[in-house]
Amino acid sequence: MLKLKEGSVFDEKCDLLVLPCNSGGGVTQWVEDEVRENELPLPQKQIPFGRVLFLPTDARYAKADFLGYAASVNAALVESNLDAIVSILQEIIDYCKSNDCSIANLPVLGVGAGGLDPSDVLELYSRVLEREAAMFNVFIPDKEAARLFLERSADWQSLDPSQEEHPRVFISYSWKDEAVKDWVFALANKLCANGVDARLDRFHLRPGMDLPQWMTNELLKANKVLLVCDSHYAAKADMRKAGVGWETMIIQGDMMLQGERNTKYVVIAFGDFEKNTPIYMKSKLGISKQDIDKNFNRLLEQIFDIDAAPEIGQIPAWVQSKRKATKI
Repeated sequence: MLKLKEGSVFDEKCDLLVLPCNSGGGVTQWVEDEVRENELPLPQKQIPFGRVLFLPTDARYAKADFLGYAASVNAALVESNLDAIVSILQEIIDYCKSNDCSIANLPVLGVGAGGLDPSDVLELYSRVLEREAAMFNVFIPDKEAARLFLERSADWQSLDPSQEEHPRVFISYSWKDEAVKDWVFALANKLCANGVDARLDRFHLRPGMDLPQWMTNELLKANKVLLVCDSHYAAKADMRKAGVGWETMIIQGDMMLQGERNTKYVVIAFGDFEKNTPIYMKSKLGISKQDIDKNFNRLLEQIFDIDAAPEIGQIPAWVQSKRKATKI
């Protein structure tokens, strides 16, 4: 999927942050300033024209797990071409698939020093990216230019406001009980089959990755967080132990920022709600595992923010007549 946005690629959280550079590894002053401010690595070497250098953010940047420097300008000729942009986009697509990146932030590559027409580049983006499962956010810094391109690109299917995005859902649970682990694994697979980008350690955590930072990034980037609460989860959360304890500290801070109307965090009670729910979540309305097993759609309603309340109909005529009579 593809979505045009006004602003900077640094404005929103993502899995892969793509930055423009030339084949010599050079970046603009603006990019360098942002990179240094966020303590991210610079290319430090030449990159073949039309290729991408991918780097991990090494837990330095909470808004993205990976960084990609796209060599969209030939440093020797100081120009770009659409073939190079196609090559870059395909490499980004392949990297997203290989590294479970569901959101990527991109600039409009090849314009500026590359000399390409932004309209041509955006049309190319549409052809290459719009049918991909991942969400590609394309940022246009100038507000007026963004408005014009959005209007001009109204025929792009991915810019149809009725198109549903896949909600990103992180599942937090304790690894202690095998029955819980098996149920969570099955739940995550069922969510994925129903249009949900379910984020689970067994899917996305790889050897060598920084566990606390991965959990932090997933919690902050999620649209919804499912807390699968059994007795082990509650004990670890209340005592701030292990990974659940780390997540609890992040969740409590995020809940304060979300405010009283926060619906991001959903408790799933695995057993007795009162005993198995952490103290800080006891005041929240939860869903039981048994209810989900009986009616999975109830959980989907929570994730997709569907209002299950029926429409309010007309007041019955006899009620209206009696009310009028009592007023006489």
